[in-house]
Amino acid sequence: MLLSDRRQKPHCRTGISRTEHTGEAQSKLAGTVGELVDLREGLRFSALNIEARADLPDWLVAARRLREAASGDPALLSRIEYELVISTAFGMSTLLPVDPVLRDLFGRQQTEDPDPGVVVDSITLLRLIESMQPRSLTQIDPEESGAWLDNLEQTVDRMLASTDGPNARAQLLCAAAILSHGPTSLTTEEMRDVDPRTVPDVAEIHRSLSRAKQNGLPLPSAPTDGGARNLDKGMNYLAELVDLLPSTPLVPIDEVTMIFDMTAPLLVDHHDYPDVRQALDQATVERAGLAAAGDRAQSRALALLQAKRPIDALREIHAAKMDWLHGESTEGAALMMLLAARVYYDLRLPLAAKQYAMSAASIARANGDPELAVLTARGFIVAATCEHLAGQWLTATQTFRIGIWAQGALAGDPWSFERYPYFHDMLIDQCFILRTARELRPAFLHLIEPVIESTQLNLMTDPILESADSMEPADEAKTAKMADNRGLGRPFSDAGPTRRYTWSALGNVWTVETRNDRQHVLAAERFVAATQIALADLAGEDLLLVPGAITIEVDVALDQVPRSEVFVEQADRGGTAHLVTLTRSGVLDVDAGQLEVTTAAMQAIATQSLLSRAGFVAVMERTFERGLPHMLACVRPYDELVDVHKEAFFDDLRRLDGTYLAPEVTCKPEPIPDLAEQSFEQPAASYDRAEALRMITSRYETLRAPVRLTLERLASSETFMATVGELRRGGWKDWHLLTSVANIVVNRRAVARGINMTTSISSADVQRFRALMFAEEQSSDPVTPDEAFTVDQMWFYLANAGVATAQAWGLEVRLSPVVPEAFLSVLGNRFNYWSDDVAHDPLFPTTT
Repeated sequence: MLLSDRRQKPHCRTGISRTEHTGEAQSKLAGTVGELVDLREGLRFSALNIEARADLPDWLVAARRLREAASGDPALLSRIEYELVISTAFGMSTLLPVDPVLRDLFGRQQTEDPDPGVVVDSITLLRLIESMQPRSLTQIDPEESGAWLDNLEQTVDRMLASTDGPNARAQLLCAAAILSHGPTSLTTEEMRDVDPRTVPDVAEIHRSLSRAKQNGLPLPSAPTDGGARNLDKGMNYLAELVDLLPSTPLVPIDEVTMIFDMTAPLLVDHHDYPDVRQALDQATVERAGLAAAGDRAQSRALALLQAKRPIDALREIHAAKMDWLHGESTEGAALMMLLAARVYYDLRLPLAAKQYAMSAASIARANGDPELAVLTARGFIVAATCEHLAGQWLTATQTFRIGIWAQGALAGDPWSFERYPYFHDMLIDQCFILRTARELRPAFLHLIEPVIESTQLNLMTDPILESADSMEPADEAKTAKMADNRGLGRPFSDAGPTRRYTWSALGNVWTVETRNDRQHVLAAERFVAATQIALADLAGEDLLLVPGAITIEVDVALDQVPRSEVFVEQADRGGTAHLVTLTRSGVLDVDAGQLEVTTAAMQAIATQSLLSRAGFVAVMERTFERGLPHMLACVRPYDELVDVHKEAFFDDLRRLDGTYLAPEVTCKPEPIPDLAEQSFEQPAASYDRAEALRMITSRYETLRAPVRLTLERLASSETFMATVGELRRGGWKDWHLLTSVANIVVNRRAVARGINMTTSISSADVQRFRALMFAEEQSSDPVTPDEAFTVDQMWFYLANAGVATAQAWGLEVRLSPVVPEAFLSVLGNRFNYWSDDVAHDPLFPTTT
């Protein structure tokens, strides 16, 4: 239980006061709860406030007297002892004077069960002892306190086994969860290795917690470099607790929810975490309101960010945002939107970040509160920073101007870098835009320099750029490469007749292009933002994504687009890009418009997924249950949020003579590690090793026959054996080699016999081809030349056979075209395609 840091002088109700600590008043103590209440107030005030610290010794004497008077009431005695120990620790920064008190308290627990309410206090005392041990501020060693902790855990388990009443049981479950999710204890030997200077003072810990609570700040997070005492056991306790909470509204849960939030980084991967979190948040809403639930979600979010878990933190940020919106806390919601923008920016998802920056600006402007007005400026300037990250450098310059106007009008001391670091960030971005344009795209300067001068920002940019005069002139290819390495979109991607967006996520490089006019750009950005938000939420799902490029062309329809035409795959349209067609803004209602863009985003992501249709639908259902709809739109539709530039500006962009930097160099932004290619330790759910080995055995048994003579001939071919050596060094097994050779030979043999091997192959020709695959090779069959077995052809035919293998595992291949190495890498990583093999007679001689 945490102490309350009261600033008001304690008021006496039952006769114990600072002037009555000794003498006759003390001899009349009866050892009652009322006396404890008055004593606790004075103890805590003097222990936690330096100005009252001189009174602490008198209050401690009174506590010892009250302890003597209450010796016949074990529950009250334990509570008095708790206050005595806590006040000594926080007021005197030591436990040495109360070591005997602690031994008495925990000694009683060896023979009698404590009151359920005392259990949490006992856990707090044990953690306090452990924090004092490294600095020798207690003579209780780790073995002694560890024995008490073990006994307390056994006691709680025993009490739970014999307690049926819902309220008492809920109290015990709270205590048991807190106990289980506490840090593992150190042994005496381990304690000796701890540097006492690294152990925080308990008073400082309390001050940080108090400041957080008083100022509405998130609670500090627990360290994540260690483990919980028993994570699974604690989650089991919480799972049972949340079932009881609706029927036990009077059981206090502040302590258990605080511990849950602080330890979220340790708990987040547990399968019960989502359900427990949701239930605890619901209980918080019912007891303290939506704003309190928002506070808790914010604490979890920042704990997860501190633990470098940004994807998990985003879900908590969105939860806090919605709780504060519905709890009518505009400032809290706006700050969470800006935090979401920061996280999306750091994940290199700039349009998702832009959406949330502009959402914050929107609700701050609509609120009308002068205290929140500066958030409007901040939202616009952060949005400009996001546009810079996306490579939309000319647009960023225009948006920054709007933000500067707002900053000057709404912020106090508006140009202070210390107060407004976001302004400094975009100022540096603007300098880089200006320098790059001067050296590499001077034809664009008429859309940059007048904009900067109109706000007198040039008074800041000019000195900065003058200091960079000695730097080496920019090189176009190097500048483009630097942008890729930093995860930026290609600079000046908003110049010319075609607007372009590029980013990397989950192993795929996305390119989205559209006509550079206002309606098309709004639609394209609506699609990109939705896709980026969805990708972040899907990062933890096993999508079986094949690495590669996803290219999208976005078009706009004047009227509602039929659902079947919202997304058309490139193979179906005979092009080099998938086509997304969205209804122009303002035609559909909010929900229909959101459904349309979400459908397009999910279908685009699905093109690289090997999940079956049912499997991908199941993933979508989970993301919707997690709250994807309110992540995609929470304030206003995307187009309304960002539609701040006039059509004439887009006309100017289209007329520019030039385009983005280094168009001849493939654009491949470097992904952030959290959104790099998906990696899972376990094989895919549909993988069956026994079945995989059976299939390999079958290949060795059946595929030799149609190429038996070819195998003998190829074994003596230097050219082919060189190919075999190269492929073996790349991980190929004999059954991979056999599969490719058989497919190359039989396909050529089928064509020679007039079998139609195109996509329009008839069922009769399919049967003829299958017969050839099982027919013994004859000396009269045409000889397949060595040059037919190139490395590229071997990969091509292995990938074609891999499609059938994937389908046998219940997967669906939507790729067009199939890039062999990328496609087979997924089968290798998730289905042991490159490691599984069975005993067999060698096909070819050993190679080096």
